Amino acid sequence: MSRAVVLDVEGTTSSVGYVHDRLFPYASQVLGSWVVTHGGEPAVADALRSAARIAGRPDAGRDEIVDLLRDWIQRDAKVAPLKTIQGLIWQDALADGALVSHVYDDVPRALRAWTARGWTVHIFSSGSVAAQRAWFRHSPHGDLLPYLTGFFDLENGGAKREPDSYRSIARSIGTDPASIVFLSDVAAELDAARAAGWHTVAVQRDDTPPVGGDHSVVTTFDQLDLRDDLTGGPRPVGHGLPAARPGAGGPR
Repeated sequence: MSRAVVLDVEGTTSSVGYVHDRLFPYASQVLGSWVVTHGGEPAVADALRSAARIAGRPDAGRDEIVDLLRDWIQRDAKVAPLKTIQGLIWQDALADGALVSHVYDDVPRALRAWTARGWTVHIFSSGSVAAQRAWFRHSPHGDLLPYLTGFFDLENGGAKREPDSYRSIARSIGTDPASIVFLSDVAAELDAARAAGWHTVAVQRDDTPPVGGDHSVVTTFDQLDLRDDLTGGPRPVGHGLPAARPGAGGPR
């Protein structure tokens, strides 16, 4: 029977602060010149048109759309065309060394261990698939893509707080929901995954707010015991934390 781990990125595999303090400002800074250079490419042109439609300004000019995108970056809006453009910008910057990604030290160890035991590992993030692939290819720990099987974003996975998204991903990877474990630092995402029949584990990093909810909690991937038999769900080991009280903290 196939078994799968699905990972969130921000706050789970990687620092939220790093993304917000380094990647978002970089994208905002180079956005105007980058759109001038790449705006004629089909994927970019489609994303720009989609952004204008979503904003209710289908006749907006390029400069107006750039201002709109910068505002969305400032507000961390979970909007697919913004994520597409940001992902392409970061892909270029990571490839040429202008940026380096951030991945917690325990993540590569866990990826190696899980895949060695026959688990497949997938990413589900609001960041675009292009950004995800570039992020894990250009990590400070080297290329981690060989350990990752699938990538899902707002376009091919759906909204992260909707149970149907997790049902769709389970079908896409061909794995029974009861054989999938989802790790995230956002209670609403964990709730949605559990409603779709997945096992869930909250990841409480030192630099993130309390996750909340009633999910089992780990502070590093090293604390997660992913057994071949998931009867009863995955169990934290070592210094894993007990499940939080329902309603504690709150989703971000």
